[in-house]
Amino acid sequence: MRRQLACAIGALAASGLLAACGGGGGSGGTEGPTGGGTPTSSATSAAKAYDPPLKFEDPASQHIAGGTGDGGPWTVRLDGTTAYAASTAAVKAVDVVDGTALWSVEPQGEPVSNTDYLTDVKVPPVVVPVEGKSAVLAAFGVTVPGSGTTPDRNTVELSALAADSGKQLWTTTLEWPDGVEEDAPVVLGSDGTDAVVTLGTDHDAVTFGIALDSHTTAWTAKGFAAKFVDGATVVGLVDTNGETDGGITVQAIGAADGKAAWTYSTPELNGAVVTSVGAGLFTADVDPHEYDEEDSVALLSTANGRAPAGYAAAGTAGLSALSCLFDDEDTFVCSSSAEEAGGKRVFALDANTFDELWAIKEGDTDRLLPEVSTVWHGAVYADTDNGAVILDARTGKDKATEPGVTPFAVNAYAGLVSTSATGIEAHRAIG
Repeated sequence: MRRQLACAIGALAASGLLAACGGGGGSGGTEGPTGGGTPTSSATSAAKAYDPPLKFEDPASQHIAGGTGDGGPWTVRLDGTTAYAASTAAVKAVDVVDGTALWSVEPQGEPVSNTDYLTDVKVPPVVVPVEGKSAVLAAFGVTVPGSGTTPDRNTVELSALAADSGKQLWTTTLEWPDGVEEDAPVVLGSDGTDAVVTLGTDHDAVTFGIALDSHTTAWTAKGFAAKFVDGATVVGLVDTNGETDGGITVQAIGAADGKAAWTYSTPELNGAVVTSVGAGLFTADVDPHEYDEEDSVALLSTANGRAPAGYAAAGTAGLSALSCLFDDEDTFVCSSSAEEAGGKRVFALDANTFDELWAIKEGDTDRLLPEVSTVWHGAVYADTDNGAVILDARTGKDKATEPGVTPFAVNAYAGLVSTSATGIEAHRAIG
């Protein structure tokens, strides 16, 4: 689909993550955490918070993950002064203020080969309460060696790791589903009771609900390719006809029981890309099955798969691409393009009324069109031909014109930047 790239970029920014690739890959076998320090080191406790940050230390930075020799691809979640990073072969924690490696854990088994190249769902590490502690959930595809006439077999190793130390709280093993080729399992999220794990492609995926208290499989949804978890709802794609090409649609299931909650109004599509926005919304880029129907994009509610109340479906009519981000307060910032008219534009919507607050269009004589990377707490982080810039999410006016860097994820302590050469790096907030 011609618009998947734009929507995928929006997904990464909205999730606060970006994949960083590097050479090599970790080996299995490490049973406990390695590394030193804890998130309460003296450097961390002295860190100053800026809400939101308007300037970042540059060029000084702290390496988090990725780059040459550090395996990958990696995804990262910012949580206070700690960055949790995960790949198909390891999960680790790094202090974003001083770069201290806090801990690192690899799967107990040998990682399944080739998963780096087949995984198309990337989300940051999931942090949930487990046994009264904050825990990072990690899922690895591992190979169990065969013996005699018994061949090797793949399994999924799911672990809950103490967020402050990497100590293993529990580990459970899931049988690899029949019909799923080598791929990387992904922990998509949790409703607080069950963790949602998925693996496979859009046409052979299997999604599991794993009870956090008993560590057992609560439900299994075969043929459901989960894409994201929003509270008690899991949104993804379901194969409506496994015997023909195409034939998928957008569907939601319950995180507690795996039962269908709603199905998209067009029951059969050639393909679709769904991306979580936050605050109960997502964008859908759909390719209809009928040859005479045009591709379309929509802003939809995770509660029912329809346009949210107060925002008419006509708001996305004629768009060829749409990606939206929520600033975790009261504003959506969206980037869109239209093939026939209007061109590219960046605009903001009030999260309660869906009123348009401001817009910048391609070709405006008095404003350069910003390329938005992420938004947080009233700040829009972007690039223009003049370099990095931060806009006010409510007014669209320039808020800072020399922020130092353009992060793809940000919190009060740091911004994350990714390059193919250096991987993911944290730039400390200084203003």
